[in-house]
Amino acid sequence: MVNEKRAFESELRKFSFLASFSIDQLEEISSIALKLSLKKKVVVFRQSDHSAGMYLILKGAVKIEREDSEGETISMGQLSGYQVFGELAILSKEPHQVTATTVEDSELLLIDRSMMLNIIRTSTPEQVLEVFSILSDQMRATSGHDFETELSRRTLVAQMEAEKQRALTQMVAGVAHEINTPLSVINTAVNIMARELAAPVEVTVQRAADIAESLELMRLNVERADRLVRDFKKISVSHLQDDKEPFDISEAIEETVGLVFVSLKRSQVQVKFHNKLASEQKIWVGYRGFLSQVVINLLTNVERYAYPKGAGGIVDITIRLEDDKHYCLSVKDYGRGIPGENQAHIFEPFFTTGKSFGGTGLGLAIVHNLVTNSLSGEIRLKSEEGKGTEFIVIFPRVILD
Repeated sequence: MVNEKRAFESELRKFSFLASFSIDQLEEISSIALKLSLKKKVVVFRQSDHSAGMYLILKGAVKIEREDSEGETISMGQLSGYQVFGELAILSKEPHQVTATTVEDSELLLIDRSMMLNIIRTSTPEQVLEVFSILSDQMRATSGHDFETELSRRTLVAQMEAEKQRALTQMVAGVAHEINTPLSVINTAVNIMARELAAPVEVTVQRAADIAESLELMRLNVERADRLVRDFKKISVSHLQDDKEPFDISEAIEETVGLVFVSLKRSQVQVKFHNKLASEQKIWVGYRGFLSQVVINLLTNVERYAYPKGAGGIVDITIRLEDDKHYCLSVKDYGRGIPGENQAHIFEPFFTTGKSFGGTGLGLAIVHNLVTNSLSGEIRLKSEEGKGTEFIVIFPRVILD
């Protein structure tokens, strides 16, 4: 029993602000403080809760999160053994500014304000100064991290919006280029008809056939131009509104590929779309705009990084069912591949190896954010240098509110 007590007091001394305390002081803390054994995913306290106590982590880990003014949850990091949280409650009567949740089975020690005041009364002035100095440093570090996290988040939001507009600009350029072809054909057909009908001569079978052929060319190319405009309108509006709706997911992917076709063709990137869905599996209740942005960003990543400039190559896009409740979207190239040391960082904001040719380091960060948040899914990477890269997106067939 004595050995267990001494061992526990030795554990307490591992907390920096208790390191200078005497055996008697540590004995008092160990005898009075409340020891908590909590399972994984237990909320210790919530943001705005009032509780006059701080927590010492003896074992396990705790994640710290904060909800901003827009209701978005921001991760503030994770704490583990011999770290402290909730210290603001000791130094003031303000409510907690964060939510603390265990991420694994944990053992915590709760020290409330009255206990801390009693400890202070029996401490030397040097010990009191050291305690408050250490706690103040930790609070400053937390506040600094909070500021940096918020600044980084706002920067990322602004950059993501800029990237979304860039994607729209790219689609506008693609549509403008593509629509020139049917308009040119229509213009040629109109000129042929004008020439044939200009002179009041007898309409022969051949002339009638020429006019009929011109009319058919006009009809087909008007339909093509109309389809391009309608496809662009559907995707561009959904980019701006992000409304959830039921639609044919395979058709939406094909439309998106069609709208960035010009850019891909210029880089000699050939897209092969493989639809592995049965007709009854194609209707997705989700966000057309978010899906199209994921596809565009992944294709842009292929265009920019997968193949040597001017060489081009093939990219396979496949949509199929992962299981009864989830889709699987695969975007696979056969190019350079991603070096092993970079693979753990590719979804981090502003990480890029391609600044020299226009990379912002945001394309895949945006994809990860859209997949995990907006599509309630996950994204996986398979890559081997010299053999290519595959991004696999798993997301539910119905996005819940």
